[in-house]
Amino acid sequence: MEAITHYSHETDDIVLHKKRTLEINIWISHLNYITNECNWLAKIASNKIHDKDLRDLLLEKSESNSALLNEFYSYRSTLESFYECDDLDCDLYYINLHDTFCKKYLKHLKDYRAIKDQVFFKILL
Repeated sequence: MEAITHYSHETDDIVLHKKRTLEINIWISHLNYITNECNWLAKIASNKIHDKDLRDLLLEKSESNSALLNEFYSYRSTLESFYECDDLDCDLYYINLHDTFCKKYLKHLKDYRAIKDQVFFKILL
C-alpha cells in the first residue's frame, strides 16, 4: 500500500481527502485485477475443469465486477465535491457515502473469493 505523507499545515479535510483518494484508488486497482482474473478462471473452468456452470458463474461475477468498477470510477470523480461542504450534514453525507462504497467493496470481495475457492477446490479434485 502506498504511504500517505501528511504535513502539519494540512487541515483535517485535506488529510481525510488524501486517505479517501488512496483507498478508492486501491479498490479500483483490485477490481481491475478481479476482472482479468475472473476471465482467466472462467477459461480454466471451461477448458480444464469442464464445468460450464462454474464458468457461467465466473462470467456473471466478471460482469458485476465491471458494473461495480464503473460505480467506483464515478464515485472517485465526486471526491472533490467534499471540499464544497460547509456544514456537518454535508460532511456526514460524504463520510457515509465512502463507508457505503467500502462495504460494497468488501462484500464483493467476499462473494468473489467464494467463487474463486470453488475453482481451486475443483482443480484439486
